[in-house]
Amino acid sequence: MKIGIVKHLNARPLTWGFEKNKEHEIIPENPAVLKDYLLNGTIDLGLISSIECLRNADVLNTYYATGVCAKEKVRSILFFKNKKEAFPPRLILTDNGSKTSMSLVRVLVHEESGFVPEVEPTDSKLIQERIANGIGSHMLFGDNALLAQWNPDHYEVKDLAQWWNEITGLGFIFALWASKKPLQVNDSIFIQSLEYGISHIEEIITHESRMSESVVREYLTNELHYKVTEEDYKGFLLFGEKCRKLNLL
Repeated sequence: MKIGIVKHLNARPLTWGFEKNKEHEIIPENPAVLKDYLLNGTIDLGLISSIECLRNADVLNTYYATGVCAKEKVRSILFFKNKKEAFPPRLILTDNGSKTSMSLVRVLVHEESGFVPEVEPTDSKLIQERIANGIGSHMLFGDNALLAQWNPDHYEVKDLAQWWNEITGLGFIFALWASKKPLQVNDSIFIQSLEYGISHIEEIITHESRMSESVVREYLTNELHYKVTEEDYKGFLLFGEKCRKLNLL
């Protein structure tokens, strides 16, 4: 099968088994592109932004055994709230890799202020330049968030999973496996890949050279989890309801 995997560190335990299995053709991309690949038949299975599973429920089968999940902290999806400018911001520049995160930040700002900001997918380098200069409010996703630097005098940085949990008391699912109908596979294929990743977690950790091993280990083993819990699923359904009310689906 052709399997689309997310290139970011946060998905590696989920995809490691597929990456090491020579039976499959692996196509690495960001979740937004993988969704398009699923819809046009370029890949058979893909790890995509969870909101796209809601938006495309009529044509996609979604698998809820595993996913990129967080309860109290995700670290790799950050909102940079400008302390020097009015809140809520009218416009948030965002990484273009995760459609879920783009909608979640709009939901969270609305929960806090009653206003739904616009979002504009933007090259991460431009976002990082603006953060360095203290201009605007922004969101970074994935490895760009993990490696981000900022001036705390200019920005209050909010972890989106933590923000969501403070408001709802629930977990959150950022990415899920999906296939285009009528293809349906057994959840066991995703569980096996995850179990392989967990059993080789030290290999994944040492493979990541941009951050210290202790930071990567904490991120992959404590801050994120990959087996979807009841609280995660409830949070996912609530997120869908809020998105529908705000016309974000």
